[in-house]
Amino acid sequence: MKTLITTLNSKFIHKSLSLRLLYVATKNYHNVDFCEYTIKEDLDKITNEIIAMNNQVVAFSVYIWNVELIKILCSKLKKENKELIIILGGPEVSYEIDYFLDNFDIDYVISGEGEIVFKQLLDCLENKQPIDIQGVSSKDNRDYRQSKPVDLSYIESLESPYLLQRDLADMSKRVLYFETSRGCPYQCQYCLSSLEKGLRFFSLDYLKKQIDLLMKTDVKIIKLLDRSFNAKTEHALAILKYIFENYREGVQFQFEINGDVLDQRIIDYINDYAPEGLLRFEIGIQSTYEPTNEIVKRYQDFKRLSEVIRQLQTNHKIDFHLDLIAGLPLENLERFAKSFDDVFSFYPKELQLGFLKLLRGTSLRREANKYGYIYEKHAPYELIESHDLSKEDIEKIHLAEDMLQKYWNSGKMPITMNKVLRQCKSPFYFFLDLGEFYQAQQFKFFGFQLDELFQYINIYLKEQYEDELIEDYLRLSKVKPKKWWKTRIDNEKEIKHRLIEKYQLNQEDVFRYGIVEKLKEDYILVIYKNYQVHVEKYHI
Repeated sequence: MKTLITTLNSKFIHKSLSLRLLYVATKNYHNVDFCEYTIKEDLDKITNEIIAMNNQVVAFSVYIWNVELIKILCSKLKKENKELIIILGGPEVSYEIDYFLDNFDIDYVISGEGEIVFKQLLDCLENKQPIDIQGVSSKDNRDYRQSKPVDLSYIESLESPYLLQRDLADMSKRVLYFETSRGCPYQCQYCLSSLEKGLRFFSLDYLKKQIDLLMKTDVKIIKLLDRSFNAKTEHALAILKYIFENYREGVQFQFEINGDVLDQRIIDYINDYAPEGLLRFEIGIQSTYEPTNEIVKRYQDFKRLSEVIRQLQTNHKIDFHLDLIAGLPLENLERFAKSFDDVFSFYPKELQLGFLKLLRGTSLRREANKYGYIYEKHAPYELIESHDLSKEDIEKIHLAEDMLQKYWNSGKMPITMNKVLRQCKSPFYFFLDLGEFYQAQQFKFFGFQLDELFQYINIYLKEQYEDELIEDYLRLSKVKPKKWWKTRIDNEKEIKHRLIEKYQLNQEDVFRYGIVEKLKEDYILVIYKNYQVHVEKYHI
């Protein structure tokens, strides 16, 4: 039987590891292939392409970002070919199989890990045998268990899913997802990972071999799927040591860690040996309110976490991506603002402010009434209101989050925003107030130009930080940008001549490629040449 494994990724740059694992696990036994689409693509076009392939079986990997589209896609495919066998797998469908079997035009659901049971299911279909496989369900034969966890040595015996020939051409253009372990040691009640049992690790020999091969490609971002990279200190240290000794310039490894239990040996090793820019750490702090963390079983020592982050920030080698979740039990608007300010005090490169999603299978979804949770009935099941947050409160948090994205996470004006936010009492209420100012002034939330983004914040800050904004703006561009401010120089040509004469500057560079502007204490000269920007400040 001709079988297609496919999914809808959220963006082209994302590359589905699950498809590749199923492919390498079955390609030697069945006529299988895989392809990827994105959620932005036309569903009729996707349907026509899949039908044109003359598949007898189509298997979808399902997540919260694609489940509603895949539902439509299944109906379209069945309408075109009633005999087509459709299989769903993935975290979105693994824990409430009845909903999908009763409401989707499909034939089978696989719950849990699929590398072994997917092949077994294809074996049965190919040979027209009865299907009695743990974790595999059909409309008239439902198994509410998860599939048995895969022995990772089996995965290691397969062809590498990271280095398939078809993927090599665009390695530098896409994020490569990589796993060194499976399972999660934590019990966070809003997370599907809390439902997984046990923690398993790939062998170091296997991982080192994969890293060696990846370093021979032009991959730029390797993102680990491990729920907590530092769950086993010796394992984490061995991988870090190997990466530090064998990395290639231009690559970055991204890890999700639990900061408060990060072993001091890892901290010291990173501070002593990590190359600058090689690592990015993602830390899901979610809340700094202890009663909230107790309810959701997100036990963490925030004091220790703070110490760890400060230690790792001492030499600025690591990019930090810190996460918060708005909507957890007991956190009203004021208390969430406190969590936000606590976490923002680290001034991370990125602070991701997410909103609670009541995922299928999680304890918080089952206990929604207890906390007054009203949430979207369709994916991504985002919170609408609760006992602790009204709709208006959540709208305010969304407004603050929009400003956070525009003015901090974007990294467009680091000089200005660091100076402003290190002086303000509450970063959360700063972003909220800025958002409300946007609304009052009817500024553009979408479709704005870069210069408008700077003009808006300059107006909000009453021009008190205009020097810093000008410098950020001039540093941001790779070619001469248009000025959004009123120039402070009456005769730019004369100033350029004076700078050239006093500092022996290259006349052609200054006049042909340069912009000069007067700041409070000096002049800033920016040269835009060969898509490179060079910034200097001078006194005359």
